[in-house]
Amino acid sequence: MQGRVARPVTVVAGVVAVIAVVAAVVAWPRASAATGSPAAPGAPTAAAGTAPTTTAAAAGPQVAWPAIGAIFDAADVGPDGPTGDHFCSGAVVDTPTGDTVVTAAHCVAEGDGSAPDTDLVFVPGYHDGVAPFGTWTVSDAAVDQRWIDDADPDLDIAFLVVGRGGAGPLQDITGAYRLTVDPGDGGPVQVVGYPEGADAPVAPSGVATRFSPTQLRLADADLPGGTSGGPWLRDGTEVIGVTGGYQQGGESEDVSYASYLDADAAALLRSITGA
Repeated sequence: MQGRVARPVTVVAGVVAVIAVVAAVVAWPRASAATGSPAAPGAPTAAAGTAPTTTAAAAGPQVAWPAIGAIFDAADVGPDGPTGDHFCSGAVVDTPTGDTVVTAAHCVAEGDGSAPDTDLVFVPGYHDGVAPFGTWTVSDAAVDQRWIDDADPDLDIAFLVVGRGGAGPLQDITGAYRLTVDPGDGGPVQVVGYPEGADAPVAPSGVATRFSPTQLRLADADLPGGTSGGPWLRDGTEVIGVTGGYQQGGESEDVSYASYLDADAAALLRSITGA
């Protein structure tokens, strides 16, 4: 298992309805933030939709993956930033609302019938104890009811709504990735995630293959615990899966899995964005 699941569950979140299959990229155009405009005091700025690199403000640090971050329990984040350990990873995905993060369902819901947890904080670009784009509070979570009830590994994906008072949409600050539904056999990918206790993400590359009709597989991934929910990036611009699914991402660090993104994933995303 490449993420932590033994966590308190507190708040009820949205549930998805099944819709017609979408066999293409799920993405919505948004106006790009002006390059160099401030994201937050002293923080770097990225043009919306760009990843994994960014243009940093002169006073800010360079951030390799501004739209990818670590997920913390809210109790482990103080007014000045993280004070405890992160436990999962996530990525900003392109939506009309600009405030949506994709992660693994097992990062937010136990799969035993209890409600998803939203007492969480997402820290994009997290590194060395620093939150370069600020800390973003989770206000809602969309998890398929079949995961909530029975931890169905084919539905190990979740979407989080995040916000930060006065900051505007997160996507306008960090950029975002396109979510690709029905990605086929996967192909070459880079998988980014935060190992538990690490101060920076790891980003191994490899070739994703179809493990089953409902799962992708990546061999020789070397992804330890905490990397669950991290995106599988194709061409550096699109998310074709997140670490999770079979064995909640894999019982060995050497092989990782991701639930295959299909019409259920598209419906789940729409259920939380309202679009």
